[in-house]
Amino acid sequence: EQGGWLTASPRRFKALPPFEAGDLLGVIPPHGQPPRFYSLASSANDEIVEICVRKQAGGLCSGYLHDLKPGDCIDGFIRPNPGFRPATGNRPVILVGAGAGIGPLTGFIRNNTSCNPMYLYWGGRDARSDFLYQPELGRYLEDHRLSGLNTAFSRTDERAYVQDKLKQDELAVRQMVNTGAQILVCGGRDMAAAVRQVIEDIIKPLHIDIETLRGQGRYLEDVY
Repeated sequence: EQGGWLTASPRRFKALPPFEAGDLLGVIPPHGQPPRFYSLASSANDEIVEICVRKQAGGLCSGYLHDLKPGDCIDGFIRPNPGFRPATGNRPVILVGAGAGIGPLTGFIRNNTSCNPMYLYWGGRDARSDFLYQPELGRYLEDHRLSGLNTAFSRTDERAYVQDKLKQDELAVRQMVNTGAQILVCGGRDMAAAVRQVIEDIIKPLHIDIETLRGQGRYLEDVY
């Protein structure tokens, strides 16, 4: 497996509907296969269509995308995903992801030009090869679009997962939730389940649970 970016500049960009980071790109692979959906890392303001794809062993669509060359064309469409959007305003937003799930989360940070408090927890395999968007995230820390960055890498001497970093920041996370923070999680199902359990433990002293946060629009997931 390997991760990577894919960006495309449509020939008729103005013909595309408005879209935001976190919306879905439906890619139609060859040979009549059903579309596969990928979360967008870009918005219409970027004038590109950007996704982050991890090549899966035997994966038909991810393999197809990774074999594309500059100038190649694909068939696809955009599907709105309004249920996965960061809140506006000055309450903290906690972004949690792993692997290619960093794509839309980086898009949210990129669009945070008002510099509202936004914190990213992200997990990869090895910082030397898997730290996706590292230079861009560094710039966002400098210009305050990103308030804090905490990373975990599972194939290094200090083996850790993103849920471990949340647990280490338990007091800070609890305080942010207590002041109205929103949490957005993007990535694989196993990661999302582990994060959900850690967040449940963190917020238990507040006498609230994940379902309460969901009902308030403060716990959103984009899970695959």
